[in-house]
Amino acid sequence: MTARLAWVLTGLTFVAVVADVWVTAQYRGLFSEDAVAVHGFPFVDLAVLGAAVLGALILAQDRRHPIGLLLLLIGFTGAVSLLTEAYSIWVVEESGPGSRGFAGWSGWLSTLLGGQLSIAAIALIFLLAPNGRPLSPRWRYAVATTLLGAILCAAGVLVQDPATYDISAATVHIGLLPGILVSGGFLLISAGLLASVVSMVLRLRRSRGEERQQVRLVALAAALVAAGLLNLFVVQAVNGGEQTWAASLPLYVAYVLLIALFGIAVLRYRLYDVEVILNRTLVLALGTAFAAIGYTTLVVVVGARVGPDSGGVWLSLLATALVAVAFQPLRRQVIKLANRLAYGSRAQPYEALFDFSHRIADAPAADTLLPAVAGAAGRAVSAQGAAAVLQASDLPALSAVWGTPGEEADAHDVPVRHGREQLGSIRVWLSGGAPRTSDVRLLEALADQTAVAFRNVGLQAQLAARVADLDRTTEELARSRARIIEADDVARRTMEGAISRDVLPHLSTVPAGIVRAREANAAGLDRTGLDDLVLTTNTALEALRDLTRGLFPTQLSRSGLEPALRSHLARSGLSGALHVDATVTGRRFVHAVEAAVYSCLVGAAREFDQLSAVDLSLAEHELVVRLRGKRHEDADLQAILDRAEAVGGAMSIGPDELVIRIPADAEELVQG
Repeated sequence: MTARLAWVLTGLTFVAVVADVWVTAQYRGLFSEDAVAVHGFPFVDLAVLGAAVLGALILAQDRRHPIGLLLLLIGFTGAVSLLTEAYSIWVVEESGPGSRGFAGWSGWLSTLLGGQLSIAAIALIFLLAPNGRPLSPRWRYAVATTLLGAILCAAGVLVQDPATYDISAATVHIGLLPGILVSGGFLLISAGLLASVVSMVLRLRRSRGEERQQVRLVALAAALVAAGLLNLFVVQAVNGGEQTWAASLPLYVAYVLLIALFGIAVLRYRLYDVEVILNRTLVLALGTAFAAIGYTTLVVVVGARVGPDSGGVWLSLLATALVAVAFQPLRRQVIKLANRLAYGSRAQPYEALFDFSHRIADAPAADTLLPAVAGAAGRAVSAQGAAAVLQASDLPALSAVWGTPGEEADAHDVPVRHGREQLGSIRVWLSGGAPRTSDVRLLEALADQTAVAFRNVGLQAQLAARVADLDRTTEELARSRARIIEADDVARRTMEGAISRDVLPHLSTVPAGIVRAREANAAGLDRTGLDDLVLTTNTALEALRDLTRGLFPTQLSRSGLEPALRSHLARSGLSGALHVDATVTGRRFVHAVEAAVYSCLVGAAREFDQLSAVDLSLAEHELVVRLRGKRHEDADLQAILDRAEAVGGAMSIGPDELVIRIPADAEELVQG
């Protein structure tokens, strides 16, 4: 059933109730014994109207919910039954307007839609409440029994002649077959009602938390209806079947309390989540009332001031504009009032969501956003504690807590997603246990609003982390460059000192020796001076060669990496320590790669007390130098690492080995 049709039937129920009151008042006092004890005024009128409204609210939320359909059925058919009963009695007993045949049809319809149908529907409600399903598959037999009873009662009425039907004497002159059908049907309905009371007691024992509060109210309503029906049977059996105050009043009061208790279970304890529909209805009603009162007041007051000839169209437009402008500042207060009326003081979830949507724009940082999200979630569902967790990729989780968190097992998590990416979660701890469906939907709506803000904060955190990484890398590169420059300066000063000490003393006598050699040669003297000059010059060159051999020997550029390494290790007494893989033997690499490998190996070899082996190989476009042996306890390997990193290399240190990797992806030169 559509929500629009449900509200149309509710409106017709209201019209029928008003018409019943008017018709009843035409021929008897509204508070006489006949009107109250027999007809049920005002208890039954209030009950059927409340049932129709409550059923329409439930159907507006779920158009196929069986509880909503049954309540709407009780309300609409009960109102029609009241009206047709009052009219039939008015015509038959008090000579009201209308023919006797039409009055018979009216009384017949009243009996068809009367008490037995309402009691059967009530029994079905108790069998299906609160979730719309029987307690177990076996309880379907109780549902079938109640339906069969309603069908038998309807059959007992259908076999009678509507035109001659007398509702006042229906129980006296009903006939054999109709009497058997109606009596059997009512007996089955009573059995179904008794079974529904037992079903509610069992549901009450098995329920927990807020569900127990809901079922307790419905079970109390079932017990009151059963007690009222039992009282009706007993009192009528004692006084000869006469329907008096004592017989009917408890059942009618139980009927009203049934709707009231069911309404409390639905509205206060949010049984069927109809508070959203009620909230929107209240907002619309309050807004309409304000607009109507404001418009009417302005038109009347301004019209009285300016006179009737001032132009009604322009006055109406002005009044409409003023009312619209005046309502805008009050809109938020109207929403708050509607929330309070719909949800009560216990929880105002959609007001919290409304406030949160405004607060989230002012909370871009994680330290303000996360507490706002946790607080909004906790207040929205009346939780004892809540937490908001932001988990950006490659970053540690950020969280904020509101209230008093409980055990991990009692927490309910709602993920916060942006597309397919999970950005975090909203966690709540509810005092009543598992969350209701409405709470889950509310938390999901809050998570949807939070997702964009979470993503922005996550991106900011990732950007800050990347900037911090770049700053650290820049600082490390600056320190490495400073160390390389310092090492170059130290090497240059060392070289200058060594040349001054070991080379220049030999070369300082060369100019004078050249002069003496020329003079001796011109005089035809012997070559002794020239031989001394050559010896001195050779001594200086040999000293210079020894100084430069460890830095970048001429053999490296002339013969390649392997011969240069073997020559250096041989001078250090490690001629058999070098092992060169076949992938490297006979191959040449660019100058920067060979120089880096050579200088790293020469520097690393100095840091070993006992160098047992040096392996040189090519693996995955990298030249790998592996040195094995015992290192100095105070070995300084930073300069070697800096030299390797300068050409994109790396170094790893093991207990008894040192591995240097230099990229060899540059252009290779194959020695012919």
